[in-house]
Amino acid sequence: MKTLNYHFFAEIFRQSDGIVSPASIRPPFTASPIDFIDGGYALEMHGGRYSSEQELEANYPDGDYIFLFSAPSTGSVSQTVVMKNQRISGSGLPAAPQILLSQAGRSVAPDSINPALDLVVTWSEFSEGRLDPLGIMDDLLFVIMANCEGERIAHSGRPFENTPYLTFADESFVIGAEIMHPENAYQISVEHAILNTSFEHDVPAFATFATTTFLDLMTTGSATDESVCPNILEHFDTGQTVLQ
Repeated sequence: MKTLNYHFFAEIFRQSDGIVSPASIRPPFTASPIDFIDGGYALEMHGGRYSSEQELEANYPDGDYIFLFSAPSTGSVSQTVVMKNQRISGSGLPAAPQILLSQAGRSVAPDSINPALDLVVTWSEFSEGRLDPLGIMDDLLFVIMANCEGERIAHSGRPFENTPYLTFADESFVIGAEIMHPENAYQISVEHAILNTSFEHDVPAFATFATTTFLDLMTTGSATDESVCPNILEHFDTGQTVLQ
């Protein structure tokens, strides 16, 4: 594995029919709020990408990040999320997860995925993961799969959406064979996320120190129709950006 980049981002997750507008975030280094943009499933704000954790922290230091938003259920809200490394020393980020793959009970190489079998994704131990002492949300784990065109076709789930999701205690995630095709390239990610949680205005919030590993896959066989796509044409996550 190699390090790609370090990044700061913020998100506001809406219910399926939720309305949040306007929305912005005020970091500790400026008095001027930064507007969120609509990313589809969430409102998003993305900072720069950096080649080291030290450079990231210099641009987005620990401190109070104030979310400013308005919704019918809450009215206008100013909600503080504290970004703070909870470790006594060293990085606040968890170790990069190692991605392991198996089918029919046997280990399988990333470039030899049988599209007729379910793919079981496992990972190295999330040793930094913990239960939340406040009982809001335990440390999380996410698995995402995308096709060669960068379209997300499998997701392990997000909290507060009334659907299953993964925490540090989970050990595997199954990607069904029905979404895979022969002679196709795919891409997956596994994210380990350490959370600092809070709850204000009946809205849960968490600051996250997360590390994500990306892996390209290839299915075996020969495509007999237009579904053939043996190369990654577009990344599904800007975290896959390689800084030179």
